This record gives sequence, structure tokens and C-alpha cells, in this order.
Amino acid sequence: MENGKKILNDFVKSKFADQNELKKALFQAGVAALDEGWTFMDATFQLGGKARDEGLSADDVEKILRNAFSEEKRRTEREVEQKAAAQAAPQPTQAPQAQSAQAQPGMAPGMAPGYAAMGPTVISPLSATMMQQMIALGLDNQSLELLQNFKIDPEALSIPWPAPDWRKDFAKLLAATFKPDETVEFKISNTPSGSREIVSKIIAQDEALKKIMKQLDGPDGALLTINAVKGGADATDESWHYRYVVVDNPKMTLAKQLAYYKALNLPCAALVNTGANSVQAWIKIEAHDQEEYKERVDFLFQTLESQGFKVDDGNRNPNQMVRMPGVLRNGKQQYLIALEQGAKNFTDWREWAEYSLDGKPLVELASDSEEAPKKDVTIIENVLRAGEFFLFTAPPKSGKSLALMDMALSICHGEDWLGNTTNANDVLYINLELTKSVFLNRLFLLGEKRNLQPNTPKFGFLNLRGTALTPLEIAQLIAKRIQGAKKLENHDYKVVVIDPISAVLHNPKSSRLSGSPHQILMQMVDSIIALTGCAVVTSTNIGEYPYLESRADSVISLTPVEGSLNTYQIKGSFREFPKTLARECSWIYPRFIV
Repeated sequence: MENGKKILNDFVKSKFADQNELKKALFQAGVAALDEGWTFMDATFQLGGKARDEGLSADDVEKILRNAFSEEKRRTEREVEQKAAAQAAPQPTQAPQAQSAQAQPGMAPGMAPGYAAMGPTVISPLSATMMQQMIALGLDNQSLELLQNFKIDPEALSIPWPAPDWRKDFAKLLAATFKPDETVEFKISNTPSGSREIVSKIIAQDEALKKIMKQLDGPDGALLTINAVKGGADATDESWHYRYVVVDNPKMTLAKQLAYYKALNLPCAALVNTGANSVQAWIKIEAHDQEEYKERVDFLFQTLESQGFKVDDGNRNPNQMVRMPGVLRNGKQQYLIALEQGAKNFTDWREWAEYSLDGKPLVELASDSEEAPKKDVTIIENVLRAGEFFLFTAPPKSGKSLALMDMALSICHGEDWLGNTTNANDVLYINLELTKSVFLNRLFLLGEKRNLQPNTPKFGFLNLRGTALTPLEIAQLIAKRIQGAKKLENHDYKVVVIDPISAVLHNPKSSRLSGSPHQILMQMVDSIIALTGCAVVTSTNIGEYPYLESRADSVISLTPVEGSLNTYQIKGSFREFPKTLARECSWIYPRFIV
């Protein structure tokens, strides 16, 4: 294929007299943008802006770019690569391609025409089509989780094209956010001083405003103050000076910024596209004085940062100048995206945040799901699924650690374990007892006995023997390593094996903890499951931790058969599967054989 960067450069520089030629060139540029790692939103603004300037309609631009960025194309490319590498595998059925659908919510009373109030759209659990849309928007795992937690429709993140009369956006913003007799200041960026004018006089310009706004076009765009610089004639206090604060994060994609504004229910008076790489949200602070303004802005910024959205401290200034809609910034439009989104006011939002953003699960309704969702990935047939806790019990010194290692190796290769079918998955083994040398020697011994590759890349391990961490710190470390492996190393661990779990308590930091050891260990297990979605597997001596047995989703127990050396009775008890009938197995070093 022709060099992607060359295709993109040629498209931007070319002039197109024929619409069909333009459409073909836009599609090719969209494919090149995808290959170069652009997000759909990047292509929409950079390539789409060029295509619209050349006369292509907004609908045609979006349709062509969505086709270029379609999931079907990415799947086809993966299949070609896999065949070339002689690793072809059956592909899942392709979900229907996501269709473009810009939300058109109801308009609030008195709102300027063309700008709808954008409230959070509640949806049922995300379908495959919706997931494709979010991936096309360039969202990462953090923002995907945010949308899922708060049930925000990804279609609501589509940034609309500028309105046909977008040059009047400045007047529409002023009419919605200021009083007619208040005064605002505006200027061209990077100029030392600006102009001041009463809001009503700007709005009264009507059609003449288009010519005025064109005079403010430039390489750096134009700015206005986030709050009035002078109150109206009837102003009896300073509240007009502390009405709004602006938040944005240019380091995030446009869609991700919108995801935060919607999912966190921020009380937005307006959303403005800056003509570059951010969406500025005008947040209603509505403080009476400087002290209340500072306290409310502190709460807002701390809440945003706790959710992973970093705001520049310079935005705290009530005199901050922000992007003025209705002008061109280096050829790109600064324009209004929406008015009135999220909570009605700061007081309502703060109450919502204190009830909903405490890091705890939200109340869900059965009506959110139209049908029963698919169950989690099965790890061991009729024994264990992802997200469950599995406990293996046996007498002391009977070979529990080798049994867990045998199970882990079986899962990595998709081979049977104790007569149960497994499905191939990545396993992370937490070694808390053995030296690295002994641990690997045992793994290679099992691989040799079973004729399985012991050094499979699907088997990962963490050596934590002698590490002074509390159980909760161990859970956080495991989650961090799993997330890093998924992002950086293409490993998707579905099983965490902890061997032995009792060793977690045998270090100075853990010994100082108060509370029942049983409950401390269970809290660690639950934390790992909550943070990673993995199945957690461990072993104990029979009767050593009855609390863990009562809380486990799956328990397999081995008890010695009297009078028979190295013979055990195996039985299983499961929360989600039928119990298994007792049967015999033999210990033939280094494995239990059914």
C-alpha cells in the first residue's frame, strides 16, 4: 500500500473539482489515517474539515469516514495477517456495523435554536455494536469503564458539526449564560488587550455579527472571559463574577472529555469546541463571593482528579479567558457543541457526586437488562468461571502446590485437569513459598511428565516470597501487573493462582493488622476479583480456613482413603455447577491422577 503519510498529505493539499473523486480520496485518506493510528475523531476534524471545505456534505463525510474506520475492515486485515503468519483461526461472527446517529435530545425552554440540552442517555448493558462505536471514537479502558458504570450511550459522545449559522454562536452563548446588562471582555488570542461590550449590544447585532466575527479569525483564534467583567445595573453583590469555571483536558481525546462530562453529570452551562484538541465545559459554580467560589472549585477539581480527569490549576481563575465560539482558529471552527448538560446546578451536582462518586457500586435495576447477559468465561468446565473464587483443600504435605501448578499448566494448554476439561487461558501464578529455581524446576518436571511445553508464554508468575506487603497491597500489585501485561505485553490473564494463601499473613506488615485472618484473606481475594475480573485459585489444608471454604464459589477436596497409600477421595462442591460424585484419585509424583 502507498505510504499512509503521503496519502494524507496529498489529500490535504489537493483541490477536487469532482465530488466522486473527492469521496474516493476521502475514503483512501480515512484508511490511511486508520493505518497511521489516528482516532476516528482525529480524522473527522482534520480530514472531514477539508472535505466539507471542498463542498462535501457533513452526512457524506461521516458516512465515508465511518466506512473507512469500520470494524469489518480491521477484522479483515487481522485475518490476512494471521494467514500470512500461518496462524489462521476461525473468527467470531461480525456484529452489525455501528451506524452514525447523532443524538437529538429535547430542547430546554428558552434555549437558542439549534442547541439541544444534552443530558446523559441511559442505556442497557453495552452491545457489541456500541462497543465498536466507542473503539472507533478512540476511547481507552478507563473511559469505557466510566461509560459502562454510568450507562452512558456512546452515541451521545458524537460531536455534532457546526450549525449552519455557527458564526452567531457567540451571541447564542452570551444569551444563555449572561444577563443582558452585564459586560464581557473578548479579544484575539495573543494580543495584550481586549474589547469590552454589554451583552445586549452584542446580541442585537444579529446578521451583522457574522462580519464582526470574521474579523476575529486568525492563527490563534479568539477568547472571552468565562465570567462577566462588570455586573448589571441591579447587581447588589459580586456573584456575577463567580458564576462559572472552565474545565478541559487537551491531553485527552475529544470523545473521552465528553465521556467524563456526561458520566460525571457535570453541571455544564455550555460546551465549546476549541478548534484544536479539547472541549471546554463551562461549569456552573454560582458562588456568592470569592470564598464560596474557591471552596466549590476546590471540590469540583478534587472530584475530577479522583476520577482520573486532571484539570490545569490555572483554570481556577474567575477571570480566565476561554475559547470564543463563532471564529476560525487556524482554519478550524471554534463553535458551540451544546448548552445545558448534566445537573441543573452546582448544589444538585454536589449532592449527586457525594452519593454516587464514592468509589462504591451504583444501584442497578433489573429493568436495565432486556435479557440475561452471557455468563463469564468458563475456565474449567463445570468447576470454575472467570470472576469466581476456587479453593482446593487437601491434607498437609500432600502435594497441593504441585496440584495447583499442574492445574495452571493444564489451563495454559487447554488440557484436562483431574478429569475436568479446561479452556486455554493465560494464568498468573503468585509464588509466595518457593525459590525461583525450585519453582521453575517443578514447572519443567510437570511439563516433562505431561509432554506439555513448560515455558509457554501463557504461564506468567510473580515471585513474592519475602515481600513485605499487606494482603490489600498484594491485591493492588497483582491488579497493576495484570493491567500492565494486558496493555503492554498482549497478555490477558483470566486466572490468578495464589500459592500458598496463608503465606500472605507471614510478614511484619501483615502481622500488625487487626481483625480475623480469615476475613483479611477473603478481602484480598475479593479485591483481586473486583480489580481484575479474574478467577482466583488457591489451596489450604483441610479445615484450616473454614471461612474461606464457606465463601468460595468452587471447592474441590481431597481426603485420604484409609488403608490405601497415596489414594484419595475427590469431591467437589460448587455454587454455580452441580456437585460431583465422590471418586478416587492417586498421587503419583508429581501429580494427582484420576
